[in-house]
Amino acid sequence: MQLYAGFLTQYMQELAALKSAPPIGAAEAARAQAPSAHTPTLIPDGCNLGTLLRVCIGVNLALLVGTLAAQSESGQFSAGFLSTAAVVEPVTLITLLAWCALRRFLPPLAAPYQRALAWVVPVAIATAVLRLLMGPGESASTVVWSGALVALAGGVAVQHYLELRARAFSPAMAEAKLQALQSRIRPHFLFNSLNAVLAVVQSDPPRAERMLENLAELFRAVMGDVRELVSLEHELDLCRKYVEIEQTRLGERLRVDWQISAVHPRARVPQLLLQPIIENAVRYGAERLAGDCDITVKVRQRGFLLEIGVSNPIAREPIQREGNQIGLNNIRGRLALIYDLEARLETRVRRGRFELTMTIPVENKAA
Repeated sequence: MQLYAGFLTQYMQELAALKSAPPIGAAEAARAQAPSAHTPTLIPDGCNLGTLLRVCIGVNLALLVGTLAAQSESGQFSAGFLSTAAVVEPVTLITLLAWCALRRFLPPLAAPYQRALAWVVPVAIATAVLRLLMGPGESASTVVWSGALVALAGGVAVQHYLELRARAFSPAMAEAKLQALQSRIRPHFLFNSLNAVLAVVQSDPPRAERMLENLAELFRAVMGDVRELVSLEHELDLCRKYVEIEQTRLGERLRVDWQISAVHPRARVPQLLLQPIIENAVRYGAERLAGDCDITVKVRQRGFLLEIGVSNPIAREPIQREGNQIGLNNIRGRLALIYDLEARLETRVRRGRFELTMTIPVENKAA
């Protein structure tokens, strides 16, 4: 119930956002004639839980309204709805699976070809299903053609709605939101790090040089494309660079236990997704504890899901948790923008430790 409530709330927000979405104009159509590295994928993602819910709910509502308009008696309505649903439901599910496969395995295409392909898929599937169910004859041919036209109208409507939804959240809105939601290196972290570099620049020049190189890598990631997916190993390497900087500043009392299990070698995650979580663990753990601070980072793959867990000790004295909650809400917002309903972030306090578990789909290609 919580999942559906969250979905309906997000759906109402999307309807408001679609009103302000820019139209698909001729200028953009001219630019989209040739595929490029930045050409968005316009074929609906049938494997995405949010897309699946939106399409299934929309199709069933349209089916309900259409059946009510065509049938006047209650008995006829039930029979008509069930007989039509017996065709519409498998066509819808097979179409979603076909869109999912095309989105993942189709080579880059120009936007008009992607739209045309997305529209043709439900037509071909509806035609095949109706020809399989209907026998030969002139009336059967009429039903097949009618069903193909309805499937074309439905495919155009679904693809166009999802494209408008994507346009409402990117690049104008999503870019601004992702830039705001993306964890930024805090100014005082920069100042503290530079002071730590100054403290060791004379006594340990190689270490100071390594710290500056790590800082450069972190800020290069912050200034990069927020939509970019990077390899999991790259993100972990960035986190290790961040931890090394903090260990120079906080000393040996900051220890991180990296428990990285076997994952898909091509697994990709959003850039700077794990680093702000570890930064929260340092900020609300090591910085507020007088003794040792042991942070545990666990990464493992469970089927098609990547599970990331971070735990850190928390201070005994009451502390202001508002900043931490803002950071976690920003991460949740970013996950919602990137993965829709397929990502999950849970937190709890157990045995004096703050535990965070994040689950995201395993991606194996760039965004």
